[in-house]
Amino acid sequence: MSIKNPNLSKLFNSYPWFTLQTTLRKKIEEHQLSNPQQELYMMTWGDTTQPLPSKVVEALVDAATKLGNKSTYTGYGEYQGNIKLREAICNNYYKKRGIDLKPAEIFVSDGSQPATFSVQQLFSLDNVIGLQSPMFFPFSDENILAGRKKIIYLECNENNNFIPELPTSKVDIIYLCFPNNPTGAVATKEQLKVFVDYAINHNSIIIFDAVYSVFITDPNIPRTIYEVENATKCAIEIGSFSKMAGFTGLRLGWSVVPFDLTVEHTVAGELTEMFRVLEHTRFLGASNLVQKGGIVALSPQCQQEYQKIINYYLENAKILNKGLETFGLKCFGGKNNPYIWAKGAEGMSSWEVFDQLFSKAGIVSVPGSVFGSSGEGFLRLSTFVNREDIEKAVEKLLC
Repeated sequence: MSIKNPNLSKLFNSYPWFTLQTTLRKKIEEHQLSNPQQELYMMTWGDTTQPLPSKVVEALVDAATKLGNKSTYTGYGEYQGNIKLREAICNNYYKKRGIDLKPAEIFVSDGSQPATFSVQQLFSLDNVIGLQSPMFFPFSDENILAGRKKIIYLECNENNNFIPELPTSKVDIIYLCFPNNPTGAVATKEQLKVFVDYAINHNSIIIFDAVYSVFITDPNIPRTIYEVENATKCAIEIGSFSKMAGFTGLRLGWSVVPFDLTVEHTVAGELTEMFRVLEHTRFLGASNLVQKGGIVALSPQCQQEYQKIINYYLENAKILNKGLETFGLKCFGGKNNPYIWAKGAEGMSSWEVFDQLFSKAGIVSVPGSVFGSSGEGFLRLSTFVNREDIEKAVEKLLC
């Protein structure tokens, strides 16, 4: 007799995003029936809205056109990723931040979520996992699906500025996300060093989500954990083109598994080679077409164009943040991050704060409780929207 996957069943029966989407759909339908003329402003998902630079589009079109010609057609690419793309990630992303990585330490993926799902497979199911709370839900989900049961939560709240304290007990794998989704918090070099030192001293691993690093404007905030001394000995970093280059629908990301990285019973370089085998086993490589777009996206010219788009989203955040605070909410994030983490009045639940903005101005956000119990009373608002929607929503909120 076939038996269902008990780990998937456990996740299915407790999956908050299914409930969220169903509840949002019902609320929107009911609201539109009773308020057919009111516009809604979707500030829910972290999906980009601004168009790609023309040079990236040209590269994508050129790569697609070559697939239609026998002499230029290509099939499978390098499983680890196009060497030119990996070189561009090393030279145009890390080297300008003072980090010297080798292309062999870079593994191209079809987005950051598949990347984090892959890297956790490097490690035993007996490892103790430490997760920030509130947290980006896939970090928890992928470990539940793998069958890990030893998971502890590192509280991120207003009192500690949403930067978790060190674990009080031994943790083998620590997930850190900065700039943080959902809280919008950023960590200083000194704060990250505390975790790197902990990982070195306890022979632990940090899985570091740096997807939103391009939104950092403060020169004192690290863009990568590898700016911290010894981080290559204990940290895997996840990067993505989704927010950096608007590739949310194209799907392109990467993982860094440094040669220096070791855990118990391994030598330098062993985990990198193990990950190479893992990726060859589960993945035949990201789209050749999309990787050509990624190479151009990392060029200095396109990086200048992308900075304008990033500044656009950050200005959205500034406008929305000011409007929400004028309305009476306490806001966090939105300065080095495209997300605003807004707190309602004392005693209000996340859904009550949601309803307050929804009924008043048609703003659709994500209740913070979806990100875990530590998010209760908060909302996450995405500023990956068009400027006119931000401005109209704020105007209605304050009228």
